[in-house]
Parts: sequence; C-alpha cells; structure tokens
Amino acid sequence: MKRYNGYDPFAWFYTNYWGIDFHRQIVPVLDRVLLKKIPRKGRILDLCCGDGRVTARLARRGYRITGLDGSPNMLTYAKYRMPQGEFLCLDARRFRLEAVYDAAISVFDSLNHVMDAAGLKAVFRNVFACLKPGGLFVFDLNSELGYREFWSQTLTCVEPGAVGVAKGTYDGPKRLAICDITVFRPAGDVWQRSGFRLRQRYHPRTEVTKALKGVGFVVEVLDGAKDLAMQGDIGRGRKFYVARKPSV
Repeated sequence: MKRYNGYDPFAWFYTNYWGIDFHRQIVPVLDRVLLKKIPRKGRILDLCCGDGRVTARLARRGYRITGLDGSPNMLTYAKYRMPQGEFLCLDARRFRLEAVYDAAISVFDSLNHVMDAAGLKAVFRNVFACLKPGGLFVFDLNSELGYREFWSQTLTCVEPGAVGVAKGTYDGPKRLAICDITVFRPAGDVWQRSGFRLRQRYHPRTEVTKALKGVGFVVEVLDGAKDLAMQGDIGRGRKFYVARKPSV
C-alpha cells in the first residue's frame, strides 16, 4: 500500500489560500465535542494534520500534540508553524503507536481521501490501538449532500500572489468525488501553471458506524450545521463522528 501523499503538489497553495473558513470554525467545534472532555494537558494525535494549523492552535493551549500526515510537503509547513513540534510522516492506514493518547482528531474531511471501506477500517483500528482506555476520536466526513450541492462547483481564488481554479465533480453511483485544481503562480516575469487532482470517496454513515463499532468504539454522530452551529456550506453536509474507546 503506497503512502498517501496526494497533497504534495498542492501544499503551497493549500497553506496560503485554502480552508480559511473551515479552520476558523473548527476549534470551537473541538472545544464542544472533545477538548472539555480530556485532561487540560492531555496528549492528542492530529491524524492527517496537513499544514498544522489545528495542531499549532491546540499546542498553544497546552495540549501535547503529535501531527501525522503522509505528505512531506504539507509537513514542511506544519514544522514551520511548530518548530519544536512532533510530526510523523506516515500513512493513516498503516501506522502503529503506543496507547498513550487521550484523544485523536482528523478534520476537514481528511478521511474521505481513504478510498475504500477496508482502508477506513484500518485507520479506525490504528487509532483505537493508540488511545488510552476512555480515549476519544473525533473526525468529520463529507456526506452525499455535501458532494452533490457543494463539491460539484467551480471555485476561484484570485490574489496578487496566485490564481487558483478548483472544479469539482461527483459520481453518485461510484460514490467518487474529484476536484481538478489549476494554480497559476508568479515566477519572475512569467506565471507558472500547475495542475493536480484530488479524489475523495463518500462513506455512508451506516458503513462508517459499523466499522467503528467493529473495532470496539462507542459512536455518536453529529451534524455540522444542525448540532454544532457551523456556518455556511462548511457545516451543511458535514458529519462529525465522536468515537469513544471503552474504559477498562
């Protein structure tokens, strides 16, 4: 199984221009569903941590946090944000850590990039193994509503330092979401063009819940907009899973 590093060519654009609204809203959500339920200086695994925006914010609050991601380029930006932080370049489907964490998170639909049910269950198994008894795992996934109504759009970003166009499509029968991204970036007297494709899979709630329970978690599912007051398209069509490892 090849380590997932699909964000390598996207890392510069992502860290400068992508996900601003989501990252503005996610920490209040984590406050509500996770942070108040674990020790103040507890250990947290940030799975698929990307450029470390959430990792750094939680570390500033005093949590002992480890970032894990498969993209070396994304981790370069994460380490810039947290020079003394602990980061691991590993695939979420194939990591093994000791059971020392009070909690784990994986946000911004990161686990939708896992393209099959077996891979998703492998992630859940790995997280379960690294949590202490009673530990919590919080992650969000795009629902089919999110793919049909929001993913399947063309979005543009025009800034002095970059121009980006993201065109999304969704194939319902295959449950496959594709986003083709084109970026123009100044390079001396010319603009340099690059293009890349991101893929995601819609994982139905019933299958996700079954897989979580299958590895031993107790599960609660919350709606980003209705239950957690997330605003705009970011919240609609986004489901949050709060999975707890039973206490011994």
